[in-house]
This record gives sequence, C-alpha cells and structure tokens, in this order.
Amino acid sequence: MTPSERIKHIRDIAKELSKEEWPLIDLTLKQFSLRWTTNWEGGDKATYVIDMISDASDQSLLDLAKHLGTASELESVATPNFWNPSDARIFLSHVSKIKDKTSHLKDAFVDYGMRGFVAHDDIEPTKEWQNEIEAALSTMDALVALLSPGFNESKWCDQEVGVAIGRRVPIVPVKVDLDPYGLFGKYQAIQGKGKNPTEVAPLIFDALISKPQTGPKITTQLVRMLRESRSWDQSRRLIGLIEKSVYIVPEHVSAMRKAEEENGEVQHAFGVPEKITELEKRYGRS
Repeated sequence: MTPSERIKHIRDIAKELSKEEWPLIDLTLKQFSLRWTTNWEGGDKATYVIDMISDASDQSLLDLAKHLGTASELESVATPNFWNPSDARIFLSHVSKIKDKTSHLKDAFVDYGMRGFVAHDDIEPTKEWQNEIEAALSTMDALVALLSPGFNESKWCDQEVGVAIGRRVPIVPVKVDLDPYGLFGKYQAIQGKGKNPTEVAPLIFDALISKPQTGPKITTQLVRMLRESRSWDQSRRLIGLIEKSVYIVPEHVSAMRKAEEENGEVQHAFGVPEKITELEKRYGRS
C-alpha cells in the first residue's frame, strides 16, 4: 500500500468511525487488534482514531476500511506476480478486436515509467483467468478505457470501469470511435482515433503523472531509468518527463545527482546536468 493509499484509508476510517460513541470506537479497534486507550486527552474522536491506527499494518487498515464500507471488497494489499511492488499499475480495459493495439500500447508504457496489464498477455495459461483479472483490478493504480466500438456492449469492460469508479482510482478514457458514457462520461477523454500506440502513450502519461495514485510511482521509475540511461537522447527525454512531475522529493534529486556522477550518458547529455541543478534548487537534496 502506498503512502497516499494509507493516508486515504486512515482519513476515511477516522471520518466514519468518529460517528460512533466512544465505547463502540474502542470495541471496534480491539476487534481489529488495533491500539486503543482509556487515557486519551488528545482531542476529538477523529484525532483519536487517527492516532490509534496511524501505525497499523496495511492489512489491518484495509480490513477495517472494508468493515466500515470505505474500501472496496475487491481491494487487496497482496501484489500479484504480474506487477512489481513499485510499478505504476495501469489496467488496460479493451474489447478483443483491438487486443493487438492494446498490447502495443502496453509496450509503449515502458518508456514512460508505467506498467500496463492486458489480460490476454499477462494471465498465465494455467491460472483461472477471472481470478487474475480480479487481482489486477483490486491492485491497479489507474484504469485506461480504450473506447472502441463494442466497448459499451461488453459486460466485462463495463464491470472493469465500474470497479475503477468504486475504488476511486484515476480513469483515463481514450476515444477510438466511441465517447465516454454513463458514470464515467464526466472524465476528460484523450483522442485516440487515427493515432498509433506510441502517440497515445505520452498523452496517457500526461494524464497520470499529476495523479497522487500514480505520479509518485511514475516519478520514481523515471529516475531509476535515468540512472540506467544508455544514450544522451534517452537522458534528455527522461529528464524532460521527470520535470513534469509534482512529486519530486529530495531523494529523487540525490539519485539523479548520482546518475550524473556515475553515468556518462547523463553527465554529458546536453542540458541534463543543468536541469538536475534546477530541480535541486526547487526540491532540495537528501
């Protein structure tokens, strides 16, 4: 569970549980093996709950959030083997007619620090496919809906979008001859018609780099990629992407400085050291 996910759950739990009387608050905390005390002098109920659960394990937080109805029953802290823990996990919802283009889009994500999930690519033949899809949906950080003809008639696609809405993860609709509709009609769509996957991927990146569920993970991955850069052009491209993030922290700047010191493809890339200096001035260095 990421820090932003923990903060969301702690906030939601505190808001919901603080509606109860003190004895029931303590009873609930006890039943979930969380801290509680009879000597509280720190403020109101919400503050008390936050103090008691702030150090709870990810699983305990999620269990309590589900009990209170503030988290989806599908949500999980376990990481399926098709994700890495540090991945910005993007579920690609699509109809089977465009599965090849969807696979190419997933491949294009790699250059932008994102990891896509495409059911027909990522589910092992020996796995029960529905369980794997549910695992991906319960652990995704965002969903990209590729709106091609037939999408709105697919029960699977509708359910996938429904899970994303229920879990309140970012949704990025991509118009391929179909407009967003229903409950996700309010989301700003990307125009994908006539564009190839390498043209659509940076547009999705721009939509997700600013989101708290995805931006920090993408930023960390881009910094890691910069350290491993194999060319001046790649270094310039990566620093340009990193500059778009509002989730840069001093640790990122230190890692970029180390990349500059150890990797000549970063050190000698025109303009890259200067941009790292600017980022250091803005965000500091650990």
